[in-house]
Amino acid sequence: MTRSLASVVLALALLLPLVGCRTRRYLEITTNPPGAEVRLDDERVGITPVKVPFEHFGVRRVTFYKPGYQTTSRRIKLRAPWYARFPLDLVSEVLLPVGLRDRRKVHQELVPGESMVNLPSLRSVIERASVLRQAGPQGPRELPAAEPSVVPSEPEPAAEPPAPEPAPQP
Repeated sequence: MTRSLASVVLALALLLPLVGCRTRRYLEITTNPPGAEVRLDDERVGITPVKVPFEHFGVRRVTFYKPGYQTTSRRIKLRAPWYARFPLDLVSEVLLPVGLRDRRKVHQELVPGESMVNLPSLRSVIERASVLRQAGPQGPRELPAAEPSVVPSEPEPAAEPPAPEPAPQP
């Protein structure tokens, strides 16, 4: 009888991974107005509204592009729900015969206008490079902040020098 019990347990152990359904995770990304191009971690994923599947939790960068609107980029934090943390994830991902759905929503209001080009000033780039050079193999403890400088779209006209005053006559 112990032999038949062992064979049943072995059969169940072999069939158990076949009955488990994965959790389906996806981001629902929307904008107002719709129709913006979306990049998730610098990879184009579609035009809003869009559903994007994801596998891993953590911090992600979402960037929105639409002609006539300012380009907007922001970080979102995808936290693991309680059932997706070890050791409960073994049960919820492998052993449960029903699939769970993890839906996260991201919405962005787009601002009309054109995006301005922000470039770090040369001095801040040189300071950051110097810190990186001196850091060694373990890396820098803290980097100085990159200070953006706005690049004007049209050059400003040069100011005319004042005309010299006439010399007094004796």
